[in-house]
Amino acid sequence: MQVLQRVKEHELDTHAAAMGQIRAHQAQIQSELDQLDEKIRNEAHIETPESAPFLAGFLKAIETRRAFLQQEMDRLDQEAAKIEGQLFETYTEARSNEAVLDKNLFEKRREEDMAETASLEEVARNRYLRQMRGET
Repeated sequence: MQVLQRVKEHELDTHAAAMGQIRAHQAQIQSELDQLDEKIRNEAHIETPESAPFLAGFLKAIETRRAFLQQEMDRLDQEAAKIEGQLFETYTEARSNEAVLDKNLFEKRREEDMAETASLEEVARNRYLRQMRGET
């Protein structure tokens, strides 16, 4: 049972690490999306008539990149949801195993305590009987 518990804890660590990687990748994507928004605010205006033909291409390129990044973010959200489900399931199993282990440990300690008490009672009873017979 303890081996199973260690396996479940390893699974938890693995899921948590995968979730951390996904969240880091999402943060990176969000940062790039924010940078693209900043570029649009700062660079998406016509300063000279010569720059007008390039503006449409610039905006199209940014919109294409934003669409790709948003698609990647959606894919990561789906992957994160799947891992969160696995994480919750593994966590639940690990806690159930832990409860069983705790109960088994409690029962084992209780049995050991009862055996020790019975042994001590036997020693005390024998000593009392010897004293009653006058033996020391």
